[in-house]
Amino acid sequence: ANSSSGPSAKRARHSGSGEGSEGGGSAKDKVLGSQELLDAQLELQLLDERCAEEQISIQQRYDQLRRPYFDKRGEKLKHVPGFWKSALCGHPFRLAAPFEVEALEHIIELDVRENVDRKGSYEVCVKFSEDNSLFKERSVVKKVTFHDAVTEQVEAATLTAASDHGSEILASARGTQRSVLGWLISRQSVGTTAEAGHEFSEVLRRDLWQDPIPYYVAYHEAKDAS
Repeated sequence: ANSSSGPSAKRARHSGSGEGSEGGGSAKDKVLGSQELLDAQLELQLLDERCAEEQISIQQRYDQLRRPYFDKRGEKLKHVPGFWKSALCGHPFRLAAPFEVEALEHIIELDVRENVDRKGSYEVCVKFSEDNSLFKERSVVKKVTFHDAVTEQVEAATLTAASDHGSEILASARGTQRSVLGWLISRQSVGTTAEAGHEFSEVLRRDLWQDPIPYYVAYHEAKDAS
């Protein structure tokens, strides 16, 4: 079995007649190439895969339990003017870029749906107010579908300018993923925040979306103090 695996240089050492021990190969090579070791590693990998499958099942179950509360929270926050703009601007990782603040004022709802399949795919939906004169769309969605650990498909949100000012904002957004609108319309899933080392999608989904109220408060406290 060992002769069919490993680099040819290692096989050459096994077959050499000079320094090798009787039977070919050193004790170390025999251990590293043993079927018992390979079987043990395979079992570990299979258990990891099973663990991941069970974890996603549990996560999906709790996502369903949390959904009614996310919906209830969203309905309440619609009555707070400029809530999502304030929360996005108030995050310490600077999710929002200065050029888009006026556009973010029109966001009345931000929704994240995690684990929409068993691969951990997700989608982010943003709804704009009816008096938004910057863009034609009133609702946009960015969806990231994971096919496996390394392959993904990104369906970027589509925003169409409804005015010259809207065109200027979108032109700036297309030039950077370090912004809310820039990330939404980008065909990249991750993006970066203005604070180096932080992935935009992770911060948005795992932090801001989970509890946005402290960032709303922080934004207005900083504004009042200035």
